[in-house]
Amino acid sequence: MNVPYLEGKRIHFAGAGGVSVSALAEYALRSGAEVSCSDKRGSAVLSRLAALGARVCEDDDADIIEGCDLVVRSSAVPPDHPALVRAAALGIPALERHEFLARVAEEFDFVAAVAGTHGKTTVTSMIAHILRREGVPFVAHIGGRPVGMGGLVVNGGDMPRSLFLTEACEYGRHLTSLRPSLAVVTGMECDHPDCYRDISEVHAVFSEFLKDCPLAVLPEECAFICSHEHIDICAPGHAGAGESGGRGAVSGAEGRICAYTLTRTLGCGSVHSGVLSRCGRECALSLPQPGAHMLTDAALAVAAACELGAGFESACRALADFKGVERRLERAGSIEGVEVIFDYAHHPTEIACTLDAVGPEGGILAVFQPHTYSRTAAYMDAFAEVLGRLGRVILMPVYAAREQPGSGADSRDLARRITEKNPHCGVYYAENADEAYDLVKLFAPEYDVVLMLGAGDIYDMKERFAPLTRCPEG
Repeated sequence: MNVPYLEGKRIHFAGAGGVSVSALAEYALRSGAEVSCSDKRGSAVLSRLAALGARVCEDDDADIIEGCDLVVRSSAVPPDHPALVRAAALGIPALERHEFLARVAEEFDFVAAVAGTHGKTTVTSMIAHILRREGVPFVAHIGGRPVGMGGLVVNGGDMPRSLFLTEACEYGRHLTSLRPSLAVVTGMECDHPDCYRDISEVHAVFSEFLKDCPLAVLPEECAFICSHEHIDICAPGHAGAGESGGRGAVSGAEGRICAYTLTRTLGCGSVHSGVLSRCGRECALSLPQPGAHMLTDAALAVAAACELGAGFESACRALADFKGVERRLERAGSIEGVEVIFDYAHHPTEIACTLDAVGPEGGILAVFQPHTYSRTAAYMDAFAEVLGRLGRVILMPVYAAREQPGSGADSRDLARRITEKNPHCGVYYAENADEAYDLVKLFAPEYDVVLMLGAGDIYDMKERFAPLTRCPEG
């Protein structure tokens, strides 16, 4: 079934190498649109779009815009990009990625949106995995690449329009463009200091996101932002999750409160296990991925999937073979016989969770590529504290993304701060990927695992490492 909004349209996607924009470009192709794409460099993502029928052009080819009905751009594409300048001259409307995403969402009967500072890609991927196993028709737009699914997931028919599952990012307050029927909030921290002055502004934008949403799924500690019907997820290890207290401004009189209580048990090998209870019913919850934060993500995903048509027990069982998401605790290769794991962590809280999942810390050699100068400056001490827990850290230059040098702190500043706060930690600065690789090769034999951290192009180093030669435990 073709989507009326897109069918027959000619659309150009600028910055199509990104996961989210490429998924939207694929969606447009599968919905009957004529699509062209560009990015600042070639990639396997662009090659895949070309194989699907998109016209891929050079990033500075402004002529491709002629005859288009619409231009969609990534937030990383500057306003003076040749395609946008040409579109403005020709009177062709241009939308940012989140604006186009909202237009797409309007074509569906039911929209489930997953927001939150950390874990939204994993939770969205888990929900999609469960719904596929349950045979629920849906279309999912995911801001990462879940193994075995990809950034765009279509389940049931050519393009079912009954349910749209998507991530909702708080950067630039973009999540408020969506009007979800079901909202998930994984947690709230100030991850974008270039957009928010403090945590109160973050709380305010999430409250706005939930304002007109009839149903919300969120951790118990976030319930204070929600004043209507919602489902609580109790954090692992908390007692009394099924009781009515401890939910901030929300009470039973203001709406339904259905508590899911998650308790951890010991895992076996690399499998992390827990027990999830719902209204007195309990079910084992096991994940191939380690980490307490992954279990919390799983509880959120199960709760949301149950509201979208999945059974409680079958939803829990489905996650036992969830294959994870690229760049999220991804066991990606080896060097000098030592395993290499990539993780997207780029905020101090995320790094701490990843270290706890991978630990013990004494056996970890970490390589960190900070993401944006503003975030590096805002959380300098927190980065220094969490990375200083390790015996040795290799820092790569800041991945600027949309920012310019001088708009915050750089990796040399961070190196000095780590050394000041943690003299025992050996800090090394690598000017580029080649230097980082040489340092990893030199130090790896002293460690149990190499952990590659960051949300920038550090992932391009994956191809340098040898394939894993041993099977995972568990």
